[in-house]
This record gives sequence, C-alpha cells and structure tokens, in this order.
Amino acid sequence: MKVSRFERLRKNGLGVVSSLAFFFGSMLFLPHFADYATAGVWLFMAGSVLMFVDTVW
Repeated sequence: MKVSRFERLRKNGLGVVSSLAFFFGSMLFLPHFADYATAGVWLFMAGSVLMFVDTVW
C-alpha cells in the first residue's frame, strides 16, 4: 500500500516538532537558562502530547 505524501509529511512533521520541543525544553532546565524553566516545562509537556498524538493518530 502506497502512503500519500501528506500522510508521510504529517507523520514526520509531528515527530520532528515533538523532538524539538523536548530538546529545547530540556535545554531550558540548564542552570544558564534557569529563568526560563517554566517555559521548559511547557515545552516538555507539549512534546509529550505531540508524541502521544503522533503515536495514536
């Protein structure tokens, strides 16, 4: 079965965005960026939700 271009883009796009959210969220927990730890928590949670949606959808 051939997968449509849209389906591939959706699947890869969600994976990339969720990985970037985790990466930047993790970075904001470093001592140098301690003032932005709350934003790091939100990015971490957004990455989790996007990975869940990517897996289920």
